[in-house]
Amino acid sequence: MADPHHDDLAVVDYYDIVGPVMQKLWDDNFHFGYWDGPGDTSSVAAATDRFTDLVIGRLEAAPGSRVLDLGCGIGKPALRLARAVEVEVVGITISAGQVEQANDRARREGLADRVSFQVADGTGMPFADDSFDAVLAFESILHMDRDRALREVSRVLRPGGRLVATDLVERADPDQVTAPANATFTPLPLLAQYRRLLKDTGLEPVELLDLTANTVHLSLARMMNASPEDQAAFATAMAPAEQQAVAAANMPLSAAADLGCLLFVATAAPAGGRS
Repeated sequence: MADPHHDDLAVVDYYDIVGPVMQKLWDDNFHFGYWDGPGDTSSVAAATDRFTDLVIGRLEAAPGSRVLDLGCGIGKPALRLARAVEVEVVGITISAGQVEQANDRARREGLADRVSFQVADGTGMPFADDSFDAVLAFESILHMDRDRALREVSRVLRPGGRLVATDLVERADPDQVTAPANATFTPLPLLAQYRRLLKDTGLEPVELLDLTANTVHLSLARMMNASPEDQAAFATAMAPAEQQAVAAANMPLSAAADLGCLLFVATAAPAGGRS
């Protein structure tokens, strides 16, 4: 069995290497963009914010509610949520550097009274049962043991509270799936089996949307079509050893037979019905 502490360090190292580069070349949102189609000429910043808004809308967070951002990155989605709705947001990540950037950002934007960030492990959160009205998770549980992370979400959500999350999935038939796991990305779950995964962890599926065509394909196309200057900047920003480490970390994703993006909504079961 993999050492969870070792795996956490691998994820931190990954984002310490990739994060600053992606901020320059992609956006402060560490997730895919959402485009209406191939003809959509929206910028990356606009497309990633649009994807954030899809998640925010499905949270149905009421003013005064408490929301957890699981795997908060440097805080852009959490702060966008707090500007849209008068809620309290607590963001967690295992990267101390990201927490520092996110809290600085909250102070600069005048939202530190309602938005805060801290170092915490999503598979063993330092929160009491029933602590949050809603949870959002943007492409973050793919770095975690999904079963443990989703059970923790079920525990910290109040009964009936909503989880809205995005995850990368394998859309191919089971016989075609050969991508291995490593310390940075856990094995991709099968899209066809995701509903069962949620139920098995004490969450009731409400909505599962396959957004691959609007997210993965178009996001990767825009990365590949970056200007020569941006591609050169990305190539020179990392030493050869770092480039190899990032390539190895991304290997389960690049090896997927049919990589997909899922947006799902689920609710926490009543306390007596949680496993």
